[in-house]
Parts: sequence; structure tokens; C-alpha cells
Amino acid sequence: MTGLKRTPRSRGGFTLVELIVVLVILGVLAAFAVPALTGYIDSAKEKQAVSETQACVMTATRQGAQKYALVQNASVAGKAENAAALTNWAGTLKANAPEVTGGKVALTEGSGQYLLHVNDPPEGSTATTTIAADAGVKGTVQGMTCNASGQVLYLVYTSADGIQVVYTNAGTTASVNIGSDEAVVVPTPKPGSSSGGTTGGGETGGGSTGGGISGGSTTGSTVTANEKQFIIHLQDVKTANYKPFAKKKYHIQSDTNSFYVDSDANGDILLNISPQENPLDNTVIGDKPTTITEVEVPDGYQVIPSSTVIYINVRNKGNNDYCLNSMQDGVNNYPFTIDMPKRRLTIMRFPIAKLNLRVTDPDGKTLSGATFAITSGSDTVQLTSDSNGKCSIPVKLHDEDNIGDSAFLTTGDQTGQTYVIKEIRPPEGYKEGFTCSFHLYYKPYPATPTPHNTTWFRIDAFTVNSGEWGEYKLESTVGENDTFYVINKKL
Repeated sequence: MTGLKRTPRSRGGFTLVELIVVLVILGVLAAFAVPALTGYIDSAKEKQAVSETQACVMTATRQGAQKYALVQNASVAGKAENAAALTNWAGTLKANAPEVTGGKVALTEGSGQYLLHVNDPPEGSTATTTIAADAGVKGTVQGMTCNASGQVLYLVYTSADGIQVVYTNAGTTASVNIGSDEAVVVPTPKPGSSSGGTTGGGETGGGSTGGGISGGSTTGSTVTANEKQFIIHLQDVKTANYKPFAKKKYHIQSDTNSFYVDSDANGDILLNISPQENPLDNTVIGDKPTTITEVEVPDGYQVIPSSTVIYINVRNKGNNDYCLNSMQDGVNNYPFTIDMPKRRLTIMRFPIAKLNLRVTDPDGKTLSGATFAITSGSDTVQLTSDSNGKCSIPVKLHDEDNIGDSAFLTTGDQTGQTYVIKEIRPPEGYKEGFTCSFHLYYKPYPATPTPHNTTWFRIDAFTVNSGEWGEYKLESTVGENDTFYVINKKL
């Protein structure tokens, strides 16, 4: 038997020298890679800290604007309540940001700078504990300084990783952008602003010219304009609510310049201006008629009339340097208010007009369940009085008014329509027989509109107003829409 033989195999491996060479190479690589990796981590933490500081500045800007608005409202109303809202929130108010020395500029936005590695940053006027939490970040706002207009001048933030960021506003308008559809303007410190007080440091606004509207004060506005800019603010004439007009697209036609702009979250439109000579693109041309129209009219509101004209007067200061001199509302018969110190023109927006019906008995008791038919040609719409004895129907005054309802009336100015209103079912226990023909006539915006004037049409009824059934009256009162007041007699 032949025995089996095992053939020896060659066993490969690293020699000691080879192992030493590999270890040396790994050591060299680590010497370069570890610091680089650490640097990347530190850089990411710094960027995160700056981003969190941006969020804090934006939050503080909003809160400062809200506190300033409370102070202004208290000043206008002559009340002590909320008069110190700004100082209670921001501490001592300053005219200027404290001087910051040293540090590395991590980000510049407008004139605002975010600084890293600042040695011994100055203390702010207050060390608030709520801004960081309100901004949704985990760090701490160590100090903050505002001026008498609620404008953020200085803020110091330390992230949860211990990275300190110093924000300082050098004095001109800067925008803080968080995401593509969220922007807040960091307001501009005004020269000569007061360092204290509760009246806004001279920012109390100017008298209204060109509108005569004394009420419906502007709310929610945070944007500021420089000498070569102005602001259009839009709000409800009665409630001062600006939200229906926020983040909407508008078309501006200024002489030969035609362009589109978007309102911000506060219903503000910031526009640049230029002189007649050599006007810039996408600007309002000084001393030339300018109109504003909406791409889409908000639901439940009248369109801005096409006849609404704005004039921006530009004054040449010499050396081809110009500035906003005045604002006008065309022929001074539209519902505007003008605040020159703030360079803001407020357009009062009117809700949809309505024809109202009110039903009572001769003693003034409200009657529900009265059904009326309003007819024009072959078209008929029915209305029934509610528990308050009232019902209503929209009236379209302009073709572009956003009624939002399928049934509405129009004024005689538009169509020449004649309407017939008839009580087809009186309240139970009352006589029937009310009928009346009428026109609706459009009444343009009054020369001096009052803050709550919502009557822009008048009823012209041309049949008898009494009979066996009772009587009717026409009511046209400031603050309400035109009304048929129907009085039913008992059976």
C-alpha cells in the first residue's frame, strides 16, 4: 500500500518591517484626518448656532413689533394700559447697538452681522429667557438690546453646544430669511431715536392726509422704508385686519413701468422709487400716476377700483440724490391714510356690500320666518328672515368683486336692472301684501369716508310704502348697508 504524502504549502504573511510601515502610514493619515474631521464637526455646529441665532432675531423682531404696536395704541387711546409694554419686555431702550470688537463675521444680512468668537461681548439691555424657547431652539439668549421703536439692535445667543453668536445691526434695513417663504425685516434704527420712554421715541406717526379716515389703525406692520422707498399696507376698513391681504400678488403700473409684487405676511408691500429722469425697472416713478391691482381678489372683498391712483412725489436733494417727498392719493377721494414719517400709505379694503332686510311688527318686535322673493326678469332669489328678523343678499358693485355666492344683485349703474321685492310668506299670524319695485344705485367712495362707512350704494324704491299689510322704510346709515325695514301688521 502506497502511503499518502502531504505536500507542504507555503504560508504567506507580513513581516515585522511591513507591519511597522503600515502603522506609520496609518498614523500619518490619522494626523491629517482627525483634525479635519473635528474641524468639519465644529464648522457644522457653528453654522447651526448661527441659524438658531437667526431664528431668535426673527422671533425678537416680531415680538418687538407687537410690543411697539401696544405702546402706540396706548398712546393714541390715552390709556396707561400697555404703555410700558416695550420696556417691560426689552428693558432699557437704546438708540444704538453697543460697540462690538473682535470676532469673526460668520454671516452678513443687509447691515446686520452675525459674529463668532467675540471676546467679552457687551451685555444687552435685558437677558430674556423666552425668545429662544419661542424660536424653537435649545440654546439661550444671554442678552438683547432694542430701541424705542422695538427694533432689534443687538442679541447674544449661546447654543446648546456652547457656541456663542453675537448679532449686531449696524443701522440700515436687513432681512432675516428663514426658509424660502418666510421673511422678516430687521427694522432700521432711526437717527435720533429716543433711548427710552413709552411713546415710541418719536415714532408716533404723522397726520393722515388725503383720506380723512381717522380710525381703523394699521396693525401688524413690521417693514420699514428708507428715503427711496415707500410702503403700501392693506387692511380691512372696519376691523383693521390685514390677513386676507397677506402673501398675495399685486400688479403695479407706474407710468411705463409694469411689474408684479407680493405682499408680506403683514399685508405690506415695500416698493422702490426713482425719479422721472432715467427711472429704474420695477420701481414706482416719481410724480407719475401709479395704480395697484390684485391678481386675485380675496374672498368676501371688493376689488381695488381701477380708478385708484397714487402719486409719489420725489424731491432732488442735489448731486442727483433724490428722496421721497410726499405721497398723494390722486384726487384725494379714496379711502387712504398716509403716514409720511413711516412712508406708509394704507389702503382701506371694503368687504362685499349687502342689501339687508329687517322685519318687525309695529311695536318693534323682530319677526322670523318672513320669506321674500326678489325678482329681475326671469331670475328670482328667495330670502327668509332669521331669529333676529334679518336677512341679506350681496350686491356686486364692481365686476371683479369676489362675492363667493351664486346669488347677488347688481347696481343700476352697471346693468340698469329693476328689481321687484315681494313678501311671499309673512310671519305666522301677520298680514301679507308687501311688494315694491326698486333700483340700486352705486355711490362712489365718499370724499371724506369715515372709518366704518360701508354704504356704497343706495336703494331707490318707487312704489308706495304702506298698505293694509303694514309699511316699509329705507335705512341708509353710516356703518351699515342699505336696508329695507319691513313692518308687518297682525291679522
